[in-house]
Amino acid sequence: MALLAGCLMTCTKDSPTADCQPATMLTAQAPCESGYPGVLLRASGQQVGSQIQFVYEIYPQPDTLSNTLSPKSRWSNASDDRILVPESVITDAPKFTARVSVNCSGKELYSRYFAFVKRPIGKSLCYVWALQN
Repeated sequence: MALLAGCLMTCTKDSPTADCQPATMLTAQAPCESGYPGVLLRASGQQVGSQIQFVYEIYPQPDTLSNTLSPKSRWSNASDDRILVPESVITDAPKFTARVSVNCSGKELYSRYFAFVKRPIGKSLCYVWALQN
């Protein structure tokens, strides 16, 4: 109860981050789905104020069982909820982990980590990035 009372006193609309919330979902589209080379990542579910910057972190995995968070690639995108990650970043990676943060008035708020596994589509050369729970 004390924690709730503390938040009521400090989590007001006057706070610059009161209207901010990190993304609650991240989707990944492969080239056959998006028409772009590489992986198209799209964040959704976020609430942002007037000044926003999205930062995407990508962690290629050597196999589908790995969960290492190193090395990473990091991209900033001034105001867009989507970003195209070059194919070279995840070349030969059967899985990658990603998260996105929003910079809300100087405070960085992070989403949870999302893991995507490469899944072939039938006998074609196309594949999808399936969200792994």
